[in-house]
Amino acid sequence: MQEKPFWEQTYADLDVSTFSKEPTVDVKEFYGLFPKNARVLDVGCGEGRNAIFMASLGNDVDAFDISENGIRKAKYIAVQKGLHINYFCCDLETFVFEKEYDIILSHGVLHLPYKNIRDKFMEDMKAHTKAGGYNAVGIFTNRCPATPDNAPYTHSLFNVGELPEKYRGWEIVHHLEGTFTDTHPGDIHHEHAFERVIAKRIL
Repeated sequence: MQEKPFWEQTYADLDVSTFSKEPTVDVKEFYGLFPKNARVLDVGCGEGRNAIFMASLGNDVDAFDISENGIRKAKYIAVQKGLHINYFCCDLETFVFEKEYDIILSHGVLHLPYKNIRDKFMEDMKAHTKAGGYNAVGIFTNRCPATPDNAPYTHSLFNVGELPEKYRGWEIVHHLEGTFTDTHPGDIHHEHAFERVIAKRIL
């Protein structure tokens, strides 16, 4: 069994992008709906592609990841772009909300911790979203099994339909579910089943 997930190696390499330099598809497509000059939290930010994008629009961005390599690289990219982002290294399980946010983003991370941990975190995340604020969340589902290299680190694939159900009582402004294939540096190929939601807190 590998000791670290594949992304740790590419996070440590400043010359490659593990996933993409562009923001995630949903953020890029729907950011116009979000409040302007917003307080933003990016959960599991990796190399910082969504955090960079949101900061470039003039938002006040906090962003964290468990990976020291990811945060180091994200800080480097922000400096190169002349952007100030409050990056820090933290485990989702031990993160404590000390602010309320207009926008909370989380992509590719909430299926990694155990279910009780991610469910508690999601409740805290929703509770610390301001009325009229948004959560943009992308996760992997059990429509496909976790890839062999990801399986040791993937502890709670969502059931199909579980993610939007968690936003019952919110306005679902975007929802998509399906499968996709991707390729990472080192000729790594994956097939994933995903579900994503953008939801607006209306109360």
